[in-house]
Amino acid sequence: MQTLANQLSNQLAYDVRELTHDDEDDIYQLQKQHQQFFDLFLDHQLTKREATSDLDEVASEASAAQKHYLGLFKDGKLVATIDLTIDYPLPQLVWLGQYFVDDSQISANERTTIINQILAVLKQLTAVQVQLLVLKADQPSRDFYENAKFELLSETRTKVGQVFMDALIYQKTL
Repeated sequence: MQTLANQLSNQLAYDVRELTHDDEDDIYQLQKQHQQFFDLFLDHQLTKREATSDLDEVASEASAAQKHYLGLFKDGKLVATIDLTIDYPLPQLVWLGQYFVDDSQISANERTTIINQILAVLKQLTAVQVQLLVLKADQPSRDFYENAKFELLSETRTKVGQVFMDALIYQKTL
């Protein structure tokens, strides 16, 4: 059986593979481009440890086997990361964690094309819905997911680092 990364590589114009600790420098370089996002909840510049924490973090009540922290590579360079947890929090539901792109390598239109291609592959794998959390103060992400036809499901509060913040749960039926 093909891995999720292999299936995505076949559908996308990128080499897709699971990220590991060997990719820490690349992950950090990519996420540093998004300091404006991290400024919503950090009072300092993003650290390498913070940038790479998703390598080991697994959602509560999920197993490590359900988590797929994927990197999209173009000519050997990491140009996007996406964090997916399959069958979480319910069967046939996919939780979409962080999705970062290298804005110097990927246009806004390409960013949307990539997420739509990923969703199409997830649907082929029997996923029915995708959900994600966006910080209420993160207007660029809200705009992106609303333009990608995600619907607002609910409002909540979430702990980000040491701070509680208002957040929105978005959902898209596949």
